[in-house]
Amino acid sequence: MNKILTLQVLLILSFLTLGNSTQLRTLNETEYEKNLNTASELYLEKKKIPKSVLIKLVPKNYTEFGIYYGTTGPDHKMGKTDFFYDTTRLIFEQATSEKNSDFYLPSLNLASFADGEYAEEFIEYLELIINTDKEKFCKSISEIKYNNRNPIKYYSELNKCE
Repeated sequence: MNKILTLQVLLILSFLTLGNSTQLRTLNETEYEKNLNTASELYLEKKKIPKSVLIKLVPKNYTEFGIYYGTTGPDHKMGKTDFFYDTTRLIFEQATSEKNSDFYLPSLNLASFADGEYAEEFIEYLELIINTDKEKFCKSISEIKYNNRNPIKYYSELNKCE
């Protein structure tokens, strides 16, 4: 009798835990992840991603960048799309072709994550930003979070930024 009662209690607890796991995941979701999910849903619906959402896609640290770049993975719902590449292009284009000053520092910060397969495109945009206004780039160096890493470090030395 005790075994049957124990089994029933365990089954009930397992269902309660399973039901709450989705709620727990939502509660533990960071602001960055919430914004990323908003952007990815808009992207999948082929809707324009507002600038206020787009600018928040720029990672503040390597953890956030890992989450952002993780959208290229085969197991991610965005893995079969160009979401990462399209949104990074939109961010850089806000600073370059649109001349949106709100995106200037975020674009430099995004470029500081240049590495691997996406590095070439990031560096091309970085060079375009720098060539548009070298003085502005040099004045902005101290505000770039990862300014002591390449490619930002390389370009600050190349342009003799103090």
